Amino acid sequence: MKALIFVSVLWALSFGLIKGELTGIAPSVVAALRLLICALVFLPFMRFKADNKFNLQLLVLGALQFGVMYWAYITSYQYLPGYLVAVFTIFTPFYVFFIDGLLSRRISLQPLAPIALSVVGAGIIVFKAPESANWLTGFVILQSANLAFAIGQVGYKHLSEHHLSQREKPLHTSNMAVMYTGAAIFMMVIVLFEQSYVDVPAITPRQWLVLLYLGIIASGVGFALWNYGAKQVDAPTLAIMNNAYIPFAVIFALTLFGERADMVRLLAGTGLILMSAYWLTKVQHAHKHQEQRVNEPS
Repeated sequence: MKALIFVSVLWALSFGLIKGELTGIAPSVVAALRLLICALVFLPFMRFKADNKFNLQLLVLGALQFGVMYWAYITSYQYLPGYLVAVFTIFTPFYVFFIDGLLSRRISLQPLAPIALSVVGAGIIVFKAPESANWLTGFVILQSANLAFAIGQVGYKHLSEHHLSQREKPLHTSNMAVMYTGAAIFMMVIVLFEQSYVDVPAITPRQWLVLLYLGIIASGVGFALWNYGAKQVDAPTLAIMNNAYIPFAVIFALTLFGERADMVRLLAGTGLILMSAYWLTKVQHAHKHQEQRVNEPS
């Protein structure tokens, strides 16, 4: 849980940097460079497993969780204003919850109400009525980004927990190195296809510093810690934590980047997200107690 909270704060800070420092660079180039930096930084930790199927699974999960997610997320800006991008990312907890249920072949609907409350809380903070006629197209594209990110994190959680014995598990950093490589390959193909690489020579030294920070810290360390934290918690908790960055992002926008926000909505939405986490712990405790009673010998 500590890792997930730390990464939520880390990612919340990144939104202001991207908006303030990287305008004018093709979004696909920004995403590709971030992921390429991730892959290069983690390359020394890479240890390919003898099982080629496992390596391929990691490459595909990385391409989905980071590559497809970034590509669809960035593409959605062509159809949506920034505030609607923030609004439509709040549905990721539902995808995390149901994808985990499908992979586990078991879905308990008890945690669904606290998860829904966290989505409502996030929505209160960022919601504004759509003004663009293309919002439905942007919504569908952005949901593919949310879905890809959910598949990646839940898929990695299950791959680590259920498909490998403890002795067979490579180091987490090695796993992430392979995933970053898959994501970087995917985005480099997109950049070549779009021919957006022409923007690279125009990147200023200041922008390169921001890209290095985003690639090494926000993406490299951030995603690695996020997937590590995902292994430590159950799926409903992971689902709720997918919206934990939103209050932090608004707070940083107010305090560090001089933006404005509705404080009543911020406090109300944050309160609901915290309430949802507390409610979830109560639901899980009651469920665990009920299972213990069922399993007790009569």
